[in-house]
Amino acid sequence: MTGKETHLLREADGEETLEGLLRPDAVEELAADSQPRSQRLDHPAGLLTHHNFQVALAELLRSSPAEQEVALIWIDLVSLRREYSLLGWKGAAALAAHIAETLRSVVDANALLGRVGESSFLVAMAASKFNKISRLRIQGIVDALTPQLRGGSETRLEVAAGVAFFPSDTRSPEDLVRFAVLAADRASYVKSRNVVAFHTRMNREIMRDHLLEVEMGKGLERNQFRMFYQPKVNLITGEAVAAEALMRWNHPELGAVAPCEFIPVAERSDLIKGIFDFNLRTALEQARRWRGLGLALPIIAVNASAANVREADFVRTVRSIMAEIPIAPMQLELEMTESLAFEDEELFRARVRQLRSIGVRVAIDDFGTRYTGFNVLKKLRFDTIKIDQCFIRGVDRSQDMIALCRTIVAMGRQLKLRTVAEGIEELGELEALRQIGCEVGQGHLFQRPIPADEFTVFLREWPHRMRDFGFAESGSLFHNHGLYAVG
Repeated sequence: MTGKETHLLREADGEETLEGLLRPDAVEELAADSQPRSQRLDHPAGLLTHHNFQVALAELLRSSPAEQEVALIWIDLVSLRREYSLLGWKGAAALAAHIAETLRSVVDANALLGRVGESSFLVAMAASKFNKISRLRIQGIVDALTPQLRGGSETRLEVAAGVAFFPSDTRSPEDLVRFAVLAADRASYVKSRNVVAFHTRMNREIMRDHLLEVEMGKGLERNQFRMFYQPKVNLITGEAVAAEALMRWNHPELGAVAPCEFIPVAERSDLIKGIFDFNLRTALEQARRWRGLGLALPIIAVNASAANVREADFVRTVRSIMAEIPIAPMQLELEMTESLAFEDEELFRARVRQLRSIGVRVAIDDFGTRYTGFNVLKKLRFDTIKIDQCFIRGVDRSQDMIALCRTIVAMGRQLKLRTVAEGIEELGELEALRQIGCEVGQGHLFQRPIPADEFTVFLREWPHRMRDFGFAESGSLFHNHGLYAVG
């Protein structure tokens, strides 16, 4: 940097001091902080602690020339906790020291380095937001961290990193760090290996997420949530063989809030447990009402998020609610996303085994999006594959998609799994799925998700509407034909 020299000076014992970086009164501020010098650095990594990094950063930004830009990089080592379990605390501390040394070797001498907690690292360095070379340098710093030594052998750490720039994004040292954290959170959420740059929309999104989290808690207490239902149709006979329960939220001021917006927020908080309890309880109560009207569906399907399934008491919760609202266990199917099977096969397999032991069916939702292999499927022993709608859309016009869906259906048949096609919207798609032997389908072609009272009307009218979709008109509502058989 221009002007006053700003690099950290090394003392004889190798530890950095702040002389040369900070103005004299800032050094005195650190000295008067009642911290011994050993507490100003994170040991054994030897990086600045969070507090002292903030002090140094504030002075760096204050003393930088007007034209000087500074990048603040926040690096989360997502997999470091796993490394702790493998190495123990002593080995993990050595790994952290090795990471710190790696950082020192790839940044300029005038960069600030710090550590927050056990698994987060900070870098402040001269870099321009709109300069390609600067962005490549920043990415190079993070890339250098992924291969590390563990007990003499190489390991690849999972890293999520974000960057914010002074003064482009903010002139506040506190906000600069906060914005870099927001960007790193986004990198972690989308599982990006690239450094994610802060954008002002991230700040708006975090404020929106906070609002939704607060209002969601109120909404659960004030009955703002409702369950909608969408039928699953036997593609051979046309009978309605199941209904999927789907949560909807109509906020009095925010209006309709889409599940794709509020469910991820709930998953990052403890609200997801209350949402699952509400969904399951409401769906089972509605299934009991339909049974009382002589409209008993063979299957009621309820979504369980990965956050729900990871809860230690998940199966106990299911069993408890089913005891309160009696239903034949085989009439309940819990839908779990393929991503959980992909990310934590051992946990997924345990949950499937526990649920099947009490008679509950399990479906893998959005199948095909994470490329779960045949061998993995064979070990999981669940009941149903739901082919993701991205493969169904326009399937009748794509030989590649037809071949892919045919392969999934054949694989399901080989493993004695039922296949359900999601998102059927056109008659051509329906006919193509029939031709390849897909057993069950759902989508707007048959019926959009609707409230329970409207779904009751649908169940009564469907036997007479079936011929509109090429099915023979039926005098009965349901016929298993070996599919979704109860018991």
